[in-house]
Amino acid sequence: MHSSFKSVMLFLSISTAVGSAAGDELEAVLVEGLLPINPNAAEPDAYNATRAVAADGADFLRQLNGVSISRFGGRGLELIVRGQSQTRLNVLLDGGYVHGGCPNRMDPPASWAALETYEKVTVLKGVQSLIYGAGGSGGTVIFERDTRELALDGGVHGRVAALGTDNGISSDILGDVVAAAEKGYLRAFAEIKNADNYEDGDGRVVRSSFDHRQGGVVFGLTPSATRLIELTLERNDFEHALYPGAGMDSPEEQGDFYRFRYRDEPAAGWLNSISFDSYLSDVDHLMDNYSEREAARYPAGSPKAGQPMLRATPTRSKTSGGRLVLNSGDGDTTVDWGLDLQHNERSAVLNNMDSGTAIALSYLWPDVTIQQFGIFAEATRKLAADAKLKFGLRVDRMDASADRLNDKPLLASANMAYKTYYGIEAEDVSETNVGGLLRYEKGLANGFSVFTGISRSIRVADATERYMNKWNMTEAMRWVGNPAIESEKHHQLDMGVIKTTDVLQLGLTFFYDDVSDYILRDSARGQEGILQADGADIYRNVDAEFYGIEAEGRYRLSDNLDLSSSLASVHATNTTDDRPIAQTPPLNGKIQLDYMASNWHAGGRVRFAAKQDRIDSLSKQEVGETAGWGVLDLYGGMELGAMFSLRAGVDNVLDKTYAEHASRSNLLDPLAIKVNEPGRTLWVKVTAEF
Repeated sequence: MHSSFKSVMLFLSISTAVGSAAGDELEAVLVEGLLPINPNAAEPDAYNATRAVAADGADFLRQLNGVSISRFGGRGLELIVRGQSQTRLNVLLDGGYVHGGCPNRMDPPASWAALETYEKVTVLKGVQSLIYGAGGSGGTVIFERDTRELALDGGVHGRVAALGTDNGISSDILGDVVAAAEKGYLRAFAEIKNADNYEDGDGRVVRSSFDHRQGGVVFGLTPSATRLIELTLERNDFEHALYPGAGMDSPEEQGDFYRFRYRDEPAAGWLNSISFDSYLSDVDHLMDNYSEREAARYPAGSPKAGQPMLRATPTRSKTSGGRLVLNSGDGDTTVDWGLDLQHNERSAVLNNMDSGTAIALSYLWPDVTIQQFGIFAEATRKLAADAKLKFGLRVDRMDASADRLNDKPLLASANMAYKTYYGIEAEDVSETNVGGLLRYEKGLANGFSVFTGISRSIRVADATERYMNKWNMTEAMRWVGNPAIESEKHHQLDMGVIKTTDVLQLGLTFFYDDVSDYILRDSARGQEGILQADGADIYRNVDAEFYGIEAEGRYRLSDNLDLSSSLASVHATNTTDDRPIAQTPPLNGKIQLDYMASNWHAGGRVRFAAKQDRIDSLSKQEVGETAGWGVLDLYGGMELGAMFSLRAGVDNVLDKTYAEHASRSNLLDPLAIKVNEPGRTLWVKVTAEF
């Protein structure tokens, strides 16, 4: 058996998460002792075999303390880190950015992460580094492949895995093979996943099915021990994806991803290493209201009263860019410095399909281009044997424009919409932003260590916030971006303390984020700068604050038995209007007990969330208050000889009916209100390595 694919159980501290069997083939490491807690970062190198049902990358990462999700359907779960989501998070897939093709976010970036083909996932909460791009006020999520590490075993080796559940994902089959020689390697991977509609705890069917086909190849050249040249080609296809939280489904969606990377450690006295990544992410997305569901009907009084109201929205999002990072320095100080570029083009049109021929109603994204170019320098200085200081500066140039602002479809042009609600027309926008970071870590006596960090980051408006134009004859159903919206300015503080002994780990973190010009999706009520009071979705700047705590601990009861727990809370307020910010997760956490023997393991955990009654009752993004809940999961596994391993478990053993607070409204089930989570789910997974 090849060690790089060795399926052994990894017990991670709660801060790095306990995982899901669907990914226990991620690069696994057998840890003899306790891992030190890092409350602000998570590196789940393996799942830990506690769950099997991970529809996408966000579904996997929800296990981490301080990370939540918003459910829309079976896939396309929206990540929330410390109360912030969407483009307040920087999400990188194998070194590249992916901006989804759906204006309503059926396919956020993490939904494109075919998880088991990545060896490592890291979550940096808040701003802990400046080298991954502008913004990232909520955090940075990095999905990484490390095929070179897998290739060190030489020859041909790999794995195949098959998963089945009785509620949701009916089958998930994966193959991953590496062929390696002294000067290079070839990796090929493919996954076929079929998901049926699942049932919630009350037995109600949640429209959540989808089919996923993914495949890719990685070509690597290793001319020396320190040099790497690698090219990755990847294709993801989704079909028949149902979304009860939307007025449309997605009959088809394709993503083509291209990645190139270069790594080197040149023999130069002033330069330690060179790291270069470039990427192209090309997403085509189609959604409509008739291929996968019965279309809505024209209302009484309309010339077409009672006839199907057929609507389709083809979209495209193309993201390209690159990053160059040079590392220099020696002794007590090293510096990462370089530059990055991100260029995104997005187009989307809402079509009337009643006659079978597409007639444009409105250009949702009127051929939008947003480009960011940044330069950065980040130094780490060792102050003593047990103390270090990180500090850095970042400067970004942003340019935004749209080409179809005045093109008039059947309804209003984009500029007509902006003028109606904001009294302006869109112009090309350029701005220069400066961010910075200062972070200190110190080890103390008796197993204690402390850290604190302050940062400034700027998040520019995305294509939807600045340029959206979803026009409708019914005013309350309109959705209009604000071309004059200001960029968000985040000033953050976090601090924490960690206690580590041979049998005990404890960690506590406090964070605070003061935001100027927070971009709020709101309803038009004639606020300052808003010309209408008709309930349309609009965007405006407000001041805001986010603060919270994250606590976690783990206690070794015996050589084989561990007890762990975590708790996270975030408080988010629109301080301009003295209103809560919608879709903020409540207090949540888990308690877990794990037993590990030489070739088998078993455990259970209780996941829970408190009632969330602190809501923005004026926001259409808020579905309402959410009751508290707690669910029990049981799981186990064993090694079956040198090649095979078996994992099995039951999620939501007591068949609890519950929903994450931030989940969307269930538009197709008036009894469910929100898109509920799955009820009791039995799962089994078998893996073979060769």
